[in-house]
Amino acid sequence: MTLSERYTIFRYRLWRARRKLPLVLIPAGWIALWIAVPFSVYDGIVYAALCIACSLWGFLIRARALGTSAPLARKNAETAENGPAVFPTEGIYARMRYPLYTGNFLVWFGFILFVGVNWFIVAATAAYVACYLIVLSREEELMLHKYGEDFRIWCKQTPALIPNRRGKRYRTRKFSFLAILRGDFRNFWGMALLFLLTAILKRRMITFSWNDSWQIALAAAAALLLFLVGSLIRRKKFYYLTHIFIFVSVR
Repeated sequence: MTLSERYTIFRYRLWRARRKLPLVLIPAGWIALWIAVPFSVYDGIVYAALCIACSLWGFLIRARALGTSAPLARKNAETAENGPAVFPTEGIYARMRYPLYTGNFLVWFGFILFVGVNWFIVAATAAYVACYLIVLSREEELMLHKYGEDFRIWCKQTPALIPNRRGKRYRTRKFSFLAILRGDFRNFWGMALLFLLTAILKRRMITFSWNDSWQIALAAAAALLLFLVGSLIRRKKFYYLTHIFIFVSVR
C-alpha cells in the first residue's frame, strides 16, 4: 500500500470519527491538570469568564447554522426524487462555508483554555486544528462530488471558516428553533457539565482540598439532569411531541 493510499484511508477514518474526536480532549485535559504544577495553572474569575464566553460564542454560531440548514435539509429530503439537492447559502452560510466547524472549534477551544495548563493549551489546539483541517479536506471533497460546479464557484466567493464581514447579507427565509433545541440542547449542558467537573478538579489541584467544591458539585448535578433531558429531546418521538406542544402553545 502506497503512502497516498494510507493517507486516504487515514483521512476517511478521521472523517468518520469527526464527532468523537474532541472527546479525547477531556481525559487529556484532566491528566494535564493532575500532573501540572498547581501554581502554573491559569485560574481566576475573569479568566474563567473569558473561557466560557469563547464556548458560548461557538454555541451561538452553531445555533445560527443549525437553524438555517435544517429547513433546507428537510426540503432536500422532500424533493430528492424531483430535483438536485441545494446547499445552504443564506444566513451565516453567506459569510462562511462551514460555520458548524468554526462553532465546534470555539466551543472546545474554550474548554482547552479553561484547563489552564500552558503546554496543554498549545498541544491540544495544534492537534485539534491539524485533525480538523484533514477532516475538512474530506468534507469538501464530498461536497464537490455532491453539488458539482455550483459548489466550486461558491467556494471561490465564500471563505471556509473565518466569516467574510464585507460580503453581502442574505436574510434567512426559514429558521428552525426546534432544530437548535434538538441539535444542541444536550451538547450545551454536556459542555456546562464538563466545565463544572473541570472546575472541581482545578479547585482540588490549587487548594489541595475538596471542601469548597460542593456548590460546584450541585451545579454539575443540575447540568447532568439537563443533559439527560437533552438526550431525550434528540429522540424522534420526543421531538414530535415537542413540535405538538409548541404548536398548541402558539395557538
